[in-house]
Order: sequence, then C-alpha cells, then structure tokens
Amino acid sequence: MKTHSYLTIACAVAMLCACNTSAPTQEIGTGNPYLPLWEHLPDGEPRVFEDPDNPGKFRAYIIGSHDLRVGSYCGPDIRMWSAPIEDLTAWVDEGPIFTYNIDDQWDVMYAPDLVEVNKRDGTREYYLYPHSRGWGREALVAKSDRPDGPFTVINATEDGRRAVDGSILGFDPSVFVEQIDDPNDPDYEIGFRAYGYWGFQRSSAVELDQSTMYSARPGGTYIPYFIPASFRYGVVRQVPGVKEYPALYKDQKPEDFNFFEASSIRKVGNKYVMIFSGYSGPDYGLGSSNSTLRYAYGDSPLGPWRSGGVLVDSRGIVLNEDGSALIERNAAHNTHGSIEKIGDQWYAFYHRPPRGFGFARQPMVAPVTIQWDETPVAEGGQVIIRGYDPYAEDGIWDAKASNGAHYTGAEVTSEGFQIFGMPPYRYYSAGYACFLSDIGSQQDNWDIWDNSMPVNVSDKDIVGYKYFGFGGLAEAEKGIKPFEGTAEGNGTSFNVFLTPKTDKAFKINVWLDGPWANETWKGTKIGEINVPAGSAEEVTRFTIDVAKFVDNLDKKHAIYLVAEGEGDLCELMGLGFSKKGQKMNYPAPPTVTISVNGQALEMPAVPVRSTNENGYVGYDQYEVTYTAEGTPKVSAKADNKAVKIEVTQPDENGTAVVKCDYNGVVKTYTVKRAE
Repeated sequence: MKTHSYLTIACAVAMLCACNTSAPTQEIGTGNPYLPLWEHLPDGEPRVFEDPDNPGKFRAYIIGSHDLRVGSYCGPDIRMWSAPIEDLTAWVDEGPIFTYNIDDQWDVMYAPDLVEVNKRDGTREYYLYPHSRGWGREALVAKSDRPDGPFTVINATEDGRRAVDGSILGFDPSVFVEQIDDPNDPDYEIGFRAYGYWGFQRSSAVELDQSTMYSARPGGTYIPYFIPASFRYGVVRQVPGVKEYPALYKDQKPEDFNFFEASSIRKVGNKYVMIFSGYSGPDYGLGSSNSTLRYAYGDSPLGPWRSGGVLVDSRGIVLNEDGSALIERNAAHNTHGSIEKIGDQWYAFYHRPPRGFGFARQPMVAPVTIQWDETPVAEGGQVIIRGYDPYAEDGIWDAKASNGAHYTGAEVTSEGFQIFGMPPYRYYSAGYACFLSDIGSQQDNWDIWDNSMPVNVSDKDIVGYKYFGFGGLAEAEKGIKPFEGTAEGNGTSFNVFLTPKTDKAFKINVWLDGPWANETWKGTKIGEINVPAGSAEEVTRFTIDVAKFVDNLDKKHAIYLVAEGEGDLCELMGLGFSKKGQKMNYPAPPTVTISVNGQALEMPAVPVRSTNENGYVGYDQYEVTYTAEGTPKVSAKADNKAVKIEVTQPDENGTAVVKCDYNGVVKTYTVKRAE
C-alpha cells in the first residue's frame, strides 16, 4: 500500500511511502450492515431472550437464512448471531443452529422464525420454524431448551422425509406467542396462546395448538386469506371466490396493504403490529418495489387490521438535489425483517442487496420511534412508526419533498446501532456507504479475514456515509459504548484509501452534511483529494487536513465523496478520521501461499460454494489444485506472523489439507491433484 499525504485543502503532494501496518480490528456492530461485511444473513428475525449462560442478563439474537451459494437464495443452515443488549458492538457468531440432511442431501433453509414459550410450570422452551425447502418439509418445527439449540425436530414422519399430517405452517413462517397472566383467562393454566402466519403472495394465519406448536388449535381460528396480497403497489392480487378479508376493518381498503411475503408479529403497548414485506413507492412518489417492509396494527393477533404504511424502504430514500422530489440511493431487490425493542430503543431490521444482487444479502438495522395510545384500534387508536433521529427536536427523521412526496419510514444509514453516529477516529470499509449515485458500484466480499467491500467509482459518482459522531458519546447509552468525538486542538485529518484504475489524474471532493451547497442539503466542501496521473494501481492512502471544519462539530454529520475525472477512476476501499500525531493504515488481510515441491500454486479468490451435496455452512473452505509429478510435498506460508499454519501432507490420493488460523478464524485449504 502507498500513502499520499495532503496537508492543505489545495492538496499538494507531500510524500509517498509504503505502509504495511494494519489498523486495529473494527468492532462488529459499529457500522451498517451490523455483522461483518463478508457475512450474508438475510431474512433476519430479531429477538431478545434471557442469556441461558448468564441468568438475569439478556441478549439480542438475529436468526436468519444464509446466502452462501451465489447462484441461488440461501443455504443449508439457519444462522444465528447474538450480542448482549448492553453492548451492541459485540456480536458473536452462534453458528449454524439447524441443518437437515436426507439421503446425503442438505435441505435449503429459507426465512425462519424462533420463539420462546414460558410455561406455567416454570419451564422455558424454544421453537424454531426453519422453513425447509425440502419436499414435504416446509412445515417442520424443531424444539430446544436454549435459544441457540441444539434443536430436535418434533413433527417429522418416522422416516424424516416430511412433516406429519396436520403441520400447517408454510412459506416464511412466523409465530407470535402471547403469555397469559390473567387467572380468569381460559388458557391461564396452559400459560400462553400461540398464533402462526405464513404465505408468499398470499397471507394466511391460524391459532396454533399449544400442545404441538405446529398444528391448528381444535376449534380455533384459521384464516386462509388473511392480508390482501398485491402484484405491485395498490393492485390487489384477486383470488377467485374471495371478495372480503375478515381480518381487515370494513372501511380499510384492501389495496392499502400490498402484502408480498415475510409476516412477523410484535406487541406494542396494548396493540399488535404485523410487519411484512410489501410493495411501496408510489405512495411517496417512487416506483413500486418489494424492497420495503410495511406494517399494520390491530387489537388482537388475528386483527382486524389497519394499514400503517411503510416501515423501511431499503432503497435508501432521500431528497434529490433541489428537494423537489424523492430519489433512491441504494439497490432494490427484496427485504425481510421485523421490529424489536432492545433496551429502551425500538429498531427495524431488514436486509440489503449490494448492487441489487439478491444472492448476497446483508443484515441491516435502523432505529425507529413508535407512538401508540391506549385507545383500542376499533375506537380510533393508532400505532405510528417513524424514522428516528436522536438529535431531532421531536426525535423523528423523515424525507419530505416540495412536490408533496413524503417518506416516513426508517432512514437507511451507515451507522447501524451507532445511532449517535459512528466513532470518527477509526477505519471504515467503503462498503458501509449508504448513499450511492451509482447503485451498481458496491461489490461483494466473501473473505472471512477481511471485513471489507470495495466501491467502484467513476466520474461524477457520489458515495455517502451517514453519519459520523463528531460530537462523541460521553456515557454508554442504548447499548453503545462511549466514544471520543472531535475537539479543538485535535488537528483532525480525513483519510481515504483507494486503488487508482486510470493513468490520468482525478479528484475526490470531500463534502460535509451534503454533496451540494444549496438550501436543501446545506453541504460544505471541506477538501479535495488529488490523485496524480500515473499513480500505481495499488491501495493508497490519501490524507487531508479537515480540522477547521470538523474539530468544532457536535452531534453527527454525513460525509460525501464526489468524484471528478474521466471515465472509471478508482476502487474505493475505506475511509476514516485520525488525530494529530496518529496515522491510519489500511487493514490489509493476510495472504496465504501454498506450494507443492517448492512451486507456488494459484490461490483461489473465493471459497468453495455450498451445495446440497456438500452441505457447507460457511465461507471457510477452499480448494487448490496441483500437477506435480512424483511424491508431492506441501508447504504453506503467510505474509502475517499472526497466521498459524498446520499442514497435513498428501494421503494416498495425493490430497493434502492446510489449515490457516488468523486470530481464531480458520480457513481450510484442500490441496488436490488435478484430474
């Protein structure tokens, strides 16, 4: 890596030097996506459960499917990550909590759910609804006494090939458990009631039998057509013979719901909120997309419901340059998620598809504020969910254009759980960008040693990051640890790491608050980075002094990078701020070289993809081939001393195994003789 240091806004070149020292590893949960950038966990269902290993303490859990295959959705496992609610930057991988194998083939798992049941006798049970795509196994249910398993299937036939008769839950299953505390309630002795929801372009709901948790309750309510589904916003999917939806209020228009898939139920105060993937966009002046979550609310888990509108649009809705309309600044595909209260803060969970690629989706989160009243919905009571800004006078963030378009959902940001802004004095991958004028510029990463995603930058591209917490955080709050903000005398510099892709000179303009200096955005240009002609095509650091612009800031502010040049300019790798006397370096991941008989082999760029046959549940398996004659001797080395290498020499088939451990994260290379 090389470094360009610029000491003035005019950006005269001061020095060029090699830098090989890595920056400290970034805490997981400090950006958005809130899991590592190499992790692809879509369809995440958020839950807060008591920590089974620390009674009295609680953890936030995300339970999702697992995009592993690149050529199709999901993979063979249900994946879980968790963090203590006191520290939402401490997410840990709980691993694959469920897989299912039949005839040496692994089922693919779609969007799951996991619920906790507290029984009257004091026992606690966890029911997992994994949504297996194996034939006849969509309705499988598994049970454990811990939220992280192990789970045992409770409704499979003796041969395990399908769910038993009566298993009712289907596509994208979701379950709501209501604990019963009223001694006069007929279910008091049971201790709870349970409701199931499912459907793809059709919504269904049922009251579950508490004794099975997978079948309909005898004599209970079953609604085969629950919420009206749509082909696009405002266009109801007509079902022959279905003229009314009993779960809607009579004055509520069916076209207001726009259901697509992904039901999820939560209780807010004395009301119930149904989250689902639904079409939105024309309601705030944009094209119709199922990249949005919508919500409805009612007085019971089975409705009737009123439409609440959009919860979040993963396309990243913002004002255009002059504020006359709304625009999207992220890619569209689909999304799935819910809401969850962690501590005293509500969050909306969803996923994004980098550049619109639906087979590499990443988990996202945004704070929301929820207003509700005690008045029943039947009598005019409401649940209003809005985007949240902790620094706004009313706590609300929204986007309202002069043409009347008004987006009221959660804001798509780079900050994730860092709702007071990302700590400025640290390195961030370019992949945390939340504003992309070219929504196809964001690239994938599958390297478990590299929390990184590059962004391809061309002339006139704008890449934005909302927000940096220049004001700092004095005390721990909402699961976020204190962090240092900027201050007078810090001599703050801004660092950009990029790989030039042209031999011509180009410029990266650095803007604060907005990419335009007008009344709508109120942006301020704080510097420019000039990349000289003939720059080497390697990761290079460019640094400018921005102290007079940021060392007096409070609260949080956005940074935008505006490119200026000819054609394709660079690959943006990362950015961050540093104080006087500090130097920020690019956290290059270790590189491994494997040799056979002293001859270095071509190393694979990506891991072996998961298939139904191999059942791989991660990105840690690699294959390397060789053509050496005679008895092969395998050796391996890394360019980082922290990598511990273990080599198992070839067996009778000429296959060797090389395990490389970097800070506890292991890559396994299977070295095979070429056929």
